[in-house]
Amino acid sequence: MANDRSEWTSRVDGVDPESLGERELKVFENQTRKWGEPLANHLIYARVPEVFHGAQAMWRGLGAARHLEPALPPMLNRRVAILNDCVF
Repeated sequence: MANDRSEWTSRVDGVDPESLGERELKVFENQTRKWGEPLANHLIYARVPEVFHGAQAMWRGLGAARHLEPALPPMLNRRVAILNDCVF
């Protein structure tokens, strides 16, 4: 697969954020403010609200537990994105 994003397609369609509840919509509004658009993986998680909320809880828990250096999660996210040919 080429690195050209125009050739990339997801095998699973995400949801339209506007079709979600207020709680989920707020998450996507914050992502849009930070990243310019909602994150594709979260749009897919949101197909099943329990999965979406579980993923959100995991990241909140990791942040609150302080077991990871604050710089590590963003570095890991970028590394995984690079390994998946994802423009992040």
